[in-house]
Amino acid sequence: MITKSFCEVFIKNYSTTIRVAIALDLIKRYGLTQFQAAKLTKIPQPLINYVLREKRKIRGLERIVNNPEIYKAIRETADEIIQGKPIDMCEICMRIRPHLNIRVT
Repeated sequence: MITKSFCEVFIKNYSTTIRVAIALDLIKRYGLTQFQAAKLTKIPQPLINYVLREKRKIRGLERIVNNPEIYKAIRETADEIIQGKPIDMCEICMRIRPHLNIRVT
């Protein structure tokens, strides 16, 4: 039997959630527009709008923003994005991986 890798599980369950959390942080702390935050995080702008207007819930978003260690990594990533540093999901994963309880089966 071939099991899924940690990366597969992380991307499926957390990629969009992490991107939305970063976009929301960029909007909140840096005053970016939804369009600017969407462009920087590579997610659709309407998704950010739906989340902000509470018309759509993102699975796991509350868990991400309410975990101090994970949210610290989100904020640090947002800071780096504002500074123009390119970030990939592998870097973000390595930062928050110790704070996630992902079971690979």
